Amino acid sequence: MACAKSQARVSDVQQLTSRLQGTWLLQSYRSTVSVELALQALLLSQFGKMQVRIDGSNITATGPGIQVTRSYQIQEIVDETATLVVAEPTGVTGRVWIEFRDNSLVFRPLDGPWNGEGLLIRVK
Repeated sequence: MACAKSQARVSDVQQLTSRLQGTWLLQSYRSTVSVELALQALLLSQFGKMQVRIDGSNITATGPGIQVTRSYQIQEIVDETATLVVAEPTGVTGRVWIEFRDNSLVFRPLDGPWNGEGLLIRVK
């Protein structure tokens, strides 16, 4: 295991990368900040429909009216949790905390504007 403040070890990164790989389904997301009604409606329409595919370096989310691909890197790993750095195509990055719980993945964006908590369920 890696220390909370240090870079993740290569073996830990490989193991976590393997656990992340596959297809996940967005079950829920609760924002901790106010969200416009139109954006809230779009978000609600994704529950149970948006598939999130994760490979060794990219996250691709596909849902009604949405398809985005972002690259990611594992920053740190502690037991069943990790912090990912997710990069926009523009180069802007944001950190996302994740936790494995049985066949699901809890995620919390750590940097705005998407502050809150979501749940993904593994489908493949």
